Amino acid sequence: MSLLKNRAIIFIIMMLTISCDDHKKAYLELEASYKINVSEPSGLSINDSGTQLYTVSDNTSVVYTLSPTGDVIQTIDFKGSNLEGVSTYTKNKLLLAEESNKKIVVLDMVTGESSKHKIKYKNKDKNSGIEGVTFDNNSNTIFILNEKEPGKLIRLQNDFSVLSTHDLNFAADYSGIFYENSSNQLWIVSDQSKTVNKCTLSGELIESFKIKVAQPEGIAVTDNHIYVVCDARAMLYVYKKP
Repeated sequence: MSLLKNRAIIFIIMMLTISCDDHKKAYLELEASYKINVSEPSGLSINDSGTQLYTVSDNTSVVYTLSPTGDVIQTIDFKGSNLEGVSTYTKNKLLLAEESNKKIVVLDMVTGESSKHKIKYKNKDKNSGIEGVTFDNNSNTIFILNEKEPGKLIRLQNDFSVLSTHDLNFAADYSGIFYENSSNQLWIVSDQSKTVNKCTLSGELIESFKIKVAQPEGIAVTDNHIYVVCDARAMLYVYKKP
C-alpha cells in the first residue's frame, strides 16, 4: 500500500474518532435566556450568595454588575483596555483581565481604586492573550487562560508571579474560566468549539458538554446552574448544572 493511501486511511480514522467523541458529548439543558444591556459581554463571575453576576464589555471596557436574570444593577466606574475576563477576588474586589496587555487588574468596587500587574509568559499573538481569570480562594491562587496559540492554563501566586503552566488541547480555543469552590475544579468554556468543560486544576479534561451559543465568552457556576454570556448577541444563558 502506498504512503499516500496510508495517510488517507489514517486521516479518515482520525476524523471518525473525533466525530464519535463529539457525538458522545451531551448538550447542557437550557433553562432560561435573557437579553442584557451590555455591548459585547466578555467574562463572567458570580458572588458567593449567587445574587449578583459580574461581566465586562469587550467594546466599552466597562465593568457591570448583573442580576441572575440579566438586569444591569450597577456600572462600575472603571475603564480598562481590551477587557476579556472578570472574577470575584478578596472582599469588595474584582480581578479583571486585559488581553493584549497581558495584565491582571485588581479593582476595588467601593473606592474605584485599581492596580495592574503584568503577567510574564510567552504567546504568539497579543490578540489571543489572556481571555479569562478566576480566583481559587482555597489556595489563594489565581488561574488565567491564554486563549490560543497556544492554549494555556496558567496558575499565579498571590503576588501575580507564575506558579505553573499547563498546555490545553481539548478545544479549539479557551474563552472563559470559573473556579468552583465546592468541587475544587475548573469550568472552562470554548468559543470556537461551543463547549463547556469541567477540568482539574492542571487543565485535564473531566467532562465536556455542548452548547448552542454563538461566541460564548464567559462562565459562572453555582450548585444548581451554569451561567454563560454570549458576546455576539449580548445574551445571558442559564443552564441546568448536570
